[in-house]
Amino acid sequence: MKRMGILDVDELTEKLVRGMFLAVPDAQVFLVSGNNERVRKLERELPCWTLDHYQDVVDEADVIITGVGRHVLNEIANQVQLRSSQTLVSLVPGMGSQSLRDLFRHADCVRLMLTFAAEINQSNVILTAADKEIQDLFSRLGQLTVLPDESDFDLATVSLCMNGWFYFFAEGLQCWLAEKGMADEVARRLVLGGLRDCAEYANHNAAIPLNDLGNGIPEHLTLQGLEVLAKMQALNPWRAASETVLSVMQKTTQPQ
Repeated sequence: MKRMGILDVDELTEKLVRGMFLAVPDAQVFLVSGNNERVRKLERELPCWTLDHYQDVVDEADVIITGVGRHVLNEIANQVQLRSSQTLVSLVPGMGSQSLRDLFRHADCVRLMLTFAAEINQSNVILTAADKEIQDLFSRLGQLTVLPDESDFDLATVSLCMNGWFYFFAEGLQCWLAEKGMADEVARRLVLGGLRDCAEYANHNAAIPLNDLGNGIPEHLTLQGLEVLAKMQALNPWRAASETVLSVMQKTTQPQ
């Protein structure tokens, strides 16, 4: 398995590291030490190697992973020199592969995005064009989709943002049940179970459009609720939120 170096650890890269060790307990992961509680926590809990400088990590790894903001990325890029055999993997939203190549003066740059479920190897994982070894590496974190077209990758990033919205949607439904007198833990289990049921059944019937699966449920009470949602155009706020995220990401991709 390729040796991985993480250039600064944030929330998402921490989940990635934990997921890698869950999938491959003898993984070799190198981190930059420093005043970062996430790094110290990973060092205590997992067999990570911590080194003093960014270049030290680059020197030890085959795959270099970064997820920091663009302003920090500029600082890091000025401090490191990658070998031609290495792959740089970026979790920075909206920063295209060519911008990464220019910034790091390096040809082999790949974009990656995933969710916190990478920690338990259950994330949707999206990747721009990459060789088989890189694909195999990140497929350990969940269901992998390779999207060579970067406009598709940006759209897919929006879909992963929806993952974060689902938590609040589920909480709202849970709270409604709880307000009616149901125990919180039962309400949570039922709401999350319903979302899981939908995903599992839809995946089992992958050839059938989602709308057709929904229309195939003849249950009268379900249809009555759907009529209310349709009248209130309940999907519109979700579409508007998606457009906002995509617009912000597209502005981010513009030359700085």
